[in-house]
Amino acid sequence: MHFPDHPFWDFSLSTYGRDGVADACIALQEAHGADVNILLFCAWAGCNGVRLDRTRIEAVRGAVADWHQEVVRPLRAVRRRLKTAVDGRAPGDLQSALRARVQKIEIDAEHIEQLRLAALADSLGSGEPGAAALDSTAVRNNMEIYLSVLGSGAGAQTGAALDTIAAAACGSHAGR
Repeated sequence: MHFPDHPFWDFSLSTYGRDGVADACIALQEAHGADVNILLFCAWAGCNGVRLDRTRIEAVRGAVADWHQEVVRPLRAVRRRLKTAVDGRAPGDLQSALRARVQKIEIDAEHIEQLRLAALADSLGSGEPGAAALDSTAVRNNMEIYLSVLGSGAGAQTGAALDTIAAAACGSHAGR
């Protein structure tokens, strides 16, 4: 499968691969039902000086909600289920190979979701006049508003996860 190049995907891979980011994203996913792709989109937008308000984040969320719910989440559930054999024993080689294939398909589905998110970027504008790129405050604020759209607040663990992602996002973006 060939995907078109897009800086959002490159940013996401770079950011997600930084120390602590995967764990922070998964913690927010598990604790708040956050879509990691939207978290990364919030970070990418902030790094580009775009401050998202509640209305914009609701639009972003709505644009990928069905895809995420009907495609990404079921693939994730299958991949997770394949970690153990039906009888509770360690999975065999065939099951492990199947799990790896499902994981690749899950990543492809996430990539498609990210391309849908990236298509929204132009409609969001390029940031406020004079907005500084690599703005970790904008990154953090965008993600906090996203969590509030989900009906979640920030506790100490949530704050630490957001800080980890924001610091990595701005560091990742600086190296583009």
